[in-house]
Order: sequence, then structure tokens, then C-alpha cells
Amino acid sequence: MVASSVSDTANGTADAQLPLSFLGTVKQRIAELPLAVLVVTALALALRLLGARGDLWVDEIWSLVLLKPLTSIDQIFWRINHDNNHFLNSVYLYLLGPGASPLAQRSLSIVLGVATVLAAAVAMAPRGRWTMVAASLLFSVSYPMVHYGSEARGYAGSVLFTLLGVIFLERRLEGRRGAGVALAATILLGTLSHLVMVEAAAVLVAWTAWLSFRRTGSLLRSSLDVILVFWPAALVVLPLALCMIVGDRLFGFTVGGFSPFSLSAFAHGYGGLVRWLFGASSWVGDWPAIVAACGLVCVSACIWRDQRASLYVIGIVGLPLLMVVARLPNLEFPRYFIVSGTLLLLWAAEALGRGFDADGTRKSLAVIVLALIVIGSISSLLPFLQYGRGSYSAMVETMTADGDATYASNHQFRTATVVDHFASPTGHRASFVAQDQVCARRPAWFIMEGDPDRQPEQVDEGCNLIYGRTESSTYWGLSGVNWTLYKRYD
Repeated sequence: MVASSVSDTANGTADAQLPLSFLGTVKQRIAELPLAVLVVTALALALRLLGARGDLWVDEIWSLVLLKPLTSIDQIFWRINHDNNHFLNSVYLYLLGPGASPLAQRSLSIVLGVATVLAAAVAMAPRGRWTMVAASLLFSVSYPMVHYGSEARGYAGSVLFTLLGVIFLERRLEGRRGAGVALAATILLGTLSHLVMVEAAAVLVAWTAWLSFRRTGSLLRSSLDVILVFWPAALVVLPLALCMIVGDRLFGFTVGGFSPFSLSAFAHGYGGLVRWLFGASSWVGDWPAIVAACGLVCVSACIWRDQRASLYVIGIVGLPLLMVVARLPNLEFPRYFIVSGTLLLLWAAEALGRGFDADGTRKSLAVIVLALIVIGSISSLLPFLQYGRGSYSAMVETMTADGDATYASNHQFRTATVVDHFASPTGHRASFVAQDQVCARRPAWFIMEGDPDRQPEQVDEGCNLIYGRTESSTYWGLSGVNWTLYKRYD
């Protein structure tokens, strides 16, 4: 499928600008989507609107805190050198202003998340209508996609632009006019959404190199093809990279949290994401989930032997393996495998679509598997929609109901960040009391992080300070913090 036009269309004029005819083709593709895909897209919108309810959680609030001292929008790109600064989301929040509602603050992710469902269908258009429907349904109801598609952070954009990167790269390799510029714009927007897009770009580069090498058998020619395809993307991302370098030299770069590499952390992160994606029960272990996903992808690649098969192997098997070899930190978080997860859902849609197009047992099996995935995803979505990312504002209102308040906690930074955010609208101040000052200042409240079901009814801080449990808040899923509020006995 890879044409020799990789080099033929790189003569300078084909990708000089994105022609209107290309945009017209995109609109036509959307107009040609099956009605079922449009219905599923409406379902995706409803799920993400429901998922966007409730209080902001600490990482969303943290983005607002980072924006607070800025005096101009350009400072987002060089003044905030922090891994919680997701550029596109930060620009949106900056323009929106800090007083907007949580739903408005999450609206960019909602739009990107819904667009992801359409992009998944378009990505599967060459595989047939049933594959398009399967792809749209998986991306619509999969819990991580709903979660990140309703949260004021950058992961929804990274998923969307990973899919668009696949679409436009295939069209670039086919010699489609304007696809090179579209690919460059996609990689830029993905990088602005979240730096995890670097992983997606690496997968696309490796895929291009493999396809070229398989066609030509020449390392030199495949290297040249990679340069010809990706130089516009490198060019447009360069200013962003320079801004980050300048910011790092002036202010340094801060990582919000750091945990060393371990295989158990990797298994928890990647295996957990695999289970979340398909609504698998918690009794499925992390390693079995990883082995099953990677094994099925490799087996299917041997059977299918087409262009996409190599993409799946590179992105779902090769990328996580590279992360292990590099011994990257913080791998216990499923979100850092979101690129591999996106491609895994795409692979699953193609596998299901091939089953739908077959006869007899294979078709029945595909229907059963899809039904099980949807049921499992719904079982994950229900508690998420019930508990969300936690409820914090009500507790802060309780603390400040009679005026300014003092409180202590077993976790200073996260708790203080959240309390300060929700105390501001009340017009009262809630002051954090450090542990070594508790006996002297005798805070009126105590906030305990951790599972409320395991927290005691009373907290004894010594020096005649005893706190009784008043209320608690539970989150469910990939983001949030559990709180239990205690009031001092006087």
C-alpha cells in the first residue's frame, strides 16, 4: 500500500499549503459516516458531559494555580516549565478565566474527546462500515476515553491527534496533496496538548521507517523517506522546543512527582490501562492483561500481514518495551501509556470488524466480544459517574461556614491546593497548619487523605487535641483524592 510517492511528492509544492479541496474531502468523509457512528458520537457527548460534572480535582486545580501569576499568554510556553502545564489546555483556561464553571473549564477536552470518536471511525473507513462502527463505539464508551475526555487536562488532545497522525501519515505515504502539512499540524497540536505526543511521533517515525525499509530494503532510503515525511513537523515543533529550552535555562523544569522505575510499576500502569480500556474485571492481573494484549497483537500481525499490522506491533508492543528498556520513572500511572492504549483500541476495532465481515462462528464471536467490552465498560462508567473525581467544595464550605478556619492534614501540598481553590469563593480563608505547629495553633479541622472506609472515627493528635469524624468523600477511577473531614472536640 505504501507507494513510492513518499519521495515523489516531496518536491516542495505538494505540501506547501493545505488546499481547500483537502478540507472538503475531510467534510465529505464525515458526511459519509454511517448513521450508527453519528448516534454513537451523540452517546459519546452525553457520557463526557456527565463525566464533566463535579468538582475539579487537584491536578486540574494545579493548572489554574500555575496560570495565576502570568501576565501574558505567551508566558505559558516559556515561564511555566512544569509537567502539569499542558499547553493547549493552559491557553484555553487562561482565555476562559479562573472564575468559569468546571463544565466550561472541561469543555475543550469534551470537544476533543467527542472528535476522537469521529476520528476513530474515519481511521477505520478503509476497513468497512462495521469496523467504523466498532471503532466509534469502543472510543465512545471505553472508560479511560470518557474520563480523559471530560477532564481539564491534555490527554484528550493527545488521543485525538494520535489518531489523526495515523490518518494523515497514511495519506502522506499515499501521496495525497496537503497531507504533509496536515500531519505536521497534527503533531504540533498533539505536542501542545501533551508532551506524551512525543511517543506518538516516535511510533509514526518508526512505522514510516519500517514500511520504507520493507519496500526498498535500504536503510539509507528509509532514513531519507523519514526525513522527507517529517521535516515539516520538526520545523513547526521547533519553536515550541526552543521556548521550553529557554524556560528551562531561566527557571528550570519541575516534575510534580517522581517515582523510580520498577517492573511492578510498569505492570500496574500498562496492565491497568489495558484492563480499564476493555472493562476487564479487577481479577484479571496486570501481567496477564499485558501478555494477552501484546500476544494477540503479534499473532494478528502474522495473520493480517498488512500495513496497519506493523503499526500496532510498534505502538502496542514496541513502545512499552522501549519505556521499560529506558527505565522511565512514574510508569505506575496508566495515563503515560495513553498512546499505546489508543492504538490498542484501534487494533481491537479492526479485529472486531474483521470478525463482523466473516461468516458463522467468527461473526458470532465478534458480537459476543464487543458486547462483553461494552458491558464491562458500562460497569466501569457507572461508579465513575456516581463518584466522579471526588467532592471537595462541600467540605470546604463546612469548614468555613462560620468564618475563617484553620486545618491540618496528613498531606500538605495536595490538600492545601484544593482547599485554597474552594475556599476563595466562600469569602473566607482556610489556613493550613503544619504538623509541628498543631499543638500551638490547635486547628479546628483535620483532613485525612486515604480510603474513608479505613479511616478511624477519631484522630488523636496529642496535646489534648482529638478530632471526630464528620463527613467523607470518595472518588472512583483514574483521578481524584479520598478525603475524610474531622472536627476538633472542644
